[in-house]
Formats: sequence, structure tokens, C-alpha cells
Amino acid sequence: MKKTIFTLTLLTTLLFCGCEGTLETKTPPEEPIIRGTGIVDRVFDRQNPAPLHLAPSQNQMAYSQMGADFAQKLFGKLCLAAEPGENVCISPLSLEIALGMLANGVETSACTEMLDIIAGRGVTTDSLNVWYFKLRSALEATNCVRLANALWTQVGYPINPDFIAVNQTYYDAEVGNLDFTKTQQAADSICQWAYDHTYGNIRDLNLPITQQTIAVLANATWFGANWAYPFEEGATTKETFTLTDGTTQTVDMMNRTESFMWGGSRAYSLVELPFGVYEKEESGAEWCVDTPYSMLVALPDSQWSVNDIIPLIDWDFAKERCEVNVHLPKFDFKTTNELKEPMKSLGIEKVFAPYGALTIGGPDLFIKFINQDVSVRIDEAGAEMAAVTTIGVEWESFGGNAIDFNVNRPFVFAVRDNVSHNILFIGKVENIEETKN
Repeated sequence: MKKTIFTLTLLTTLLFCGCEGTLETKTPPEEPIIRGTGIVDRVFDRQNPAPLHLAPSQNQMAYSQMGADFAQKLFGKLCLAAEPGENVCISPLSLEIALGMLANGVETSACTEMLDIIAGRGVTTDSLNVWYFKLRSALEATNCVRLANALWTQVGYPINPDFIAVNQTYYDAEVGNLDFTKTQQAADSICQWAYDHTYGNIRDLNLPITQQTIAVLANATWFGANWAYPFEEGATTKETFTLTDGTTQTVDMMNRTESFMWGGSRAYSLVELPFGVYEKEESGAEWCVDTPYSMLVALPDSQWSVNDIIPLIDWDFAKERCEVNVHLPKFDFKTTNELKEPMKSLGIEKVFAPYGALTIGGPDLFIKFINQDVSVRIDEAGAEMAAVTTIGVEWESFGGNAIDFNVNRPFVFAVRDNVSHNILFIGKVENIEETKN
């Protein structure tokens, strides 16, 4: 299954205590580098892209397939839960990387349960870390992908240095501190980070930080690329787009006739629209050196709805090259998704247990939310996509179950020592205002 690449920022709090396994290659830094802002300043040489050089092993291909299957099931649940006519978009790749980071801070049984579902039985955090390190290097070299990771902890809260080291080694995580008791200031800082690392595509996050938040782990991935076969602006026309409920809209419909890979089934048709990596010559002319990414578009047949075909789509369809007249509307939208409950319904439960699944430093920590904000823009030149996924971890304050003890009537008091429990004073108060000299 091919997976669309979006931008993602995962926000969570964790220590390193992943599933057991043998590390394939691990050279952690001698000392974790603490950077106060958590900002990664990456510079991409857009003039010298590299083709996508990636040779995954058989096991690594299996990780990706399992992750893609999980993502499609998750996406299907979100679509069924969405309001009629509401756009839905998630970032499978970024979510998988984020959950890989998350797995490094989860106790063994909860980690095993999660990895069995998102990557396959017997997969360890060590092997996933190596795969995502390898994947990151290859994707970034194409100049179509920007990746950044960061970890913020509550000022004064101790975090396991092993967790910092593994995230810096494999995910190049920046590390800093925030005062989460100042909830708005903390949220503003993280939103600014998201804005910086999605090239301004996402600033406002669904990020319900509270005074109980003790850390945030962030992963950001930006994707932007030009079509290998661009749509001519002059060929874009005003056309009618019919919604599921039968109502219509007038849209800017892009048009291109080209030899594309095509396939499908009785329920849908599917076309592959490749993106190109371009290299500029000294003369200024550009030429396509590789097509490392594609956008696959699945169109339901007349008797099927979009929700009907989602569980049926095979993104690795048996395809053939055909001359295809593609009519694709330009679109630009933002959406937000809450992922915790859908993930639980797919069998990832232990990591969401009230206490004990996370290994930051106490038994009273739990994952409060997993949210994802997404931005998508498609036009004649190409595509730009961004997503921000937030996972909040909190400590239980018990404030919601506090007993109301209101001393608003006569009462008795006693004073005692706390070793032998001798009573030093005992009294009854009937009248607060009465005093004696």
C-alpha cells in the first residue's frame, strides 16, 4: 500500500522503556544536548535534489504494510464518524513515526500490543527506530520532505536521559523546557514551533494543554512537490462538483491528458499522479530526475459512496499504463481529528490505561488526548500538505473527584501529636465571632 506523506507533529510525554529487543545499530551521543527553544533550523538545497534511494529489507517492508493497513482502518473510522459533507484527512507516515517515538516510552506489554497492530508481531522499538532513521535520511534527500522532532518537559521535572538519547540518536530530537502551568504560553510556544516547521501551513493546534501536563514530544513532517506532469493553468475550467447529498458546487477543475498508471475494481477506479524531483541546469532549464512520490486518487463508481469504498481500496492495485483524461478539482482545506478513541477501537488499549503504561517517573501518568490537525492544498503546479498530531500526557490530580468539605456550621477540632497520638487540644466551635480576652 502506498501512503501519502503529510506533515505531522506528535506531542506526548515519555521515558525510554520500550519493548525488549536487540538494537541493530546504536551510537547514542555521550551527553544529551539540551536546547532551550526546541527549534530545528533545517536548510534544504532545492537546487540539488537526490532521487529516492531507499532499499528496505523484507522486514521493513512488512512494517510499512502493517502500518498502512492500520492507517486505512483508522481513516475509515474517522470518515464514518465525520459529519455529512465534512472533509477528513490524516497523515499515516507521520503518525507511524510518532507512534514509533511513543513506543520508546511505554512499558513492555503495552508497547508489544501497540507494535503488533501498527508494525507486526515480534517487531521491537529498536528495529523501528533504525528503520525510521533510515527512512528519514532518504526522504529528506529528495528535498520534498522536511522533518523535525522536539521534546519539551515541565520545568523541574526529571526525565530519563536514556529516553532523550534514543530520540536524539534516531529522531534528531531537540530538547527544551516549558512551564506548562502557564498553559497559554506553553501552547503558544509549541504552536509557533509547528508553524516554523510546516512552512507556515499550521499554526493553530488542537492542543488542550492543562496545568497537569508534564511534557510534550513533537514530530513535524512537511511535504511539498511539483507534479511530474503539471496541469496547465489555461486548461483549468469552472465545472460542477456533486456532493454526496446531491447538492452541487462550482469548482476550478484542472485537466490533463497523459499516460498514467490506472486500475481499480467494480467499486472504484484509481489513478496514480506522480510528483517529480527536478534538477536545474546552468541554463536555468529544469528537468525531472525522479518521481519518488505519487498522489493516488480513488473515485467510487456511481453505485458506491466514498465511505463504502474506503475499506476496499487496494493502493497497490494491479495497474496498467493507459491514456487517461484526468479532471481533478483544485482544493485547499484544513481539518482536525481526535484519534485516541478510534485507536482504542482498533485494539490499542493498554497504552491508554489510566496508570502504569507510561514510564516517565510515576504511576499516575496517562495519555489525555491524541489529536491531529491537517492542511492540504492541491493546484496546477503540485501539492503541499501538513499535519500536526498532538499527544498529551498528564498526571492525575484527583481534582475531579474531590470531596466538598465546607466548614460553614459549628464544628469540633482536636490537636494531637502524630507519633503517640496524644490529644493536646480538643474543642468545639459554635460561634466564630465570639472572642475572649
